[in-house]
Amino acid sequence: MNQQLILLRHAKSVSHLTASDFNRKLNDKGVLDTPKVAQAFILLNIIPDIILCSTAVRTQETLALFKQSIALNSPVEFLDELYHASASEIYDIILKYPQYKTIMVVGHNFGISNLANQLSTDGAQEMNTCGLYIFKFPENIELNKGAILHYLSPKLI
Repeated sequence: MNQQLILLRHAKSVSHLTASDFNRKLNDKGVLDTPKVAQAFILLNIIPDIILCSTAVRTQETLALFKQSIALNSPVEFLDELYHASASEIYDIILKYPQYKTIMVVGHNFGISNLANQLSTDGAQEMNTCGLYIFKFPENIELNKGAILHYLSPKLI
């Protein structure tokens, strides 16, 4: 089975000086950027079978805006262990879901960008806030085996 992986970095959030890191909300730019990326994503006609999302406020808000913008109804699992997870920790979490063809992960830097780079056959650039990579794998999700199908970013849309 060919698997696909969608990695979404949360949108721009308020400064950590205004709230604890975990409770930071999206700022105005993040609220505006998320629907733009969602609209570009839906045009690609790729629907995740499951979405794995960090429990931090900014990732939950990003996902809620993303789903609302495009009427995406994929099931979601909110996972505490995705909050500031390293690339290897995110990868280990993904490997627990082999039954899904298309998995989406909503997380944080630097783990999510580092994972994108490790998954890609050619390397991947650091993700901007609200950046989204879509990978396709010949079979299962494996390091250094992912072909980047698309990179979406508010700066590129």
